[in-house]
Amino acid sequence: MDIHIIVKLKSSYEDWHKLFLEDRDNRAKICNENRTLVGKANDKTAVITLFDVDEAAMKGMMENPDFQKMVEPYVEKHIPFALTPISPQ
Repeated sequence: MDIHIIVKLKSSYEDWHKLFLEDRDNRAKICNENRTLVGKANDKTAVITLFDVDEAAMKGMMENPDFQKMVEPYVEKHIPFALTPISPQ
């Protein structure tokens, strides 16, 4: 499954993005990290698109107290969406 996440930030995008880049190895355990897309929507919002996500592993990672503690100073809320390809008609 592919997942798009809107990230509402407490910190600056730049500070959050540094943390995001440093967490590459953990993300690689739950998705195809080579295809991950990330960007700045505005000063307080980031967007992430993850491909080939192991949903159970992602849920476990996001519920992990260590992950929550790591992102708490930077992230107000993660808003995930499942992406489904549109079939040609």
